[in-house]
Amino acid sequence: MSGSKFQRHLIAAFASLLMSTIAVGAAVAPAQVSAANVKVVTYA
Repeated sequence: MSGSKFQRHLIAAFASLLMSTIAVGAAVAPAQVSAANVKVVTYA
């Protein structure tokens, strides 16, 4: 019983880490794209 509980906690921790990584990536990617567009407009 304790082994399966530990496994569930491990899976939950891994899933939350993965979701936070995806969330940060989704938040940062548009910022990088808009920053690239601003640089292009500035030099044009």
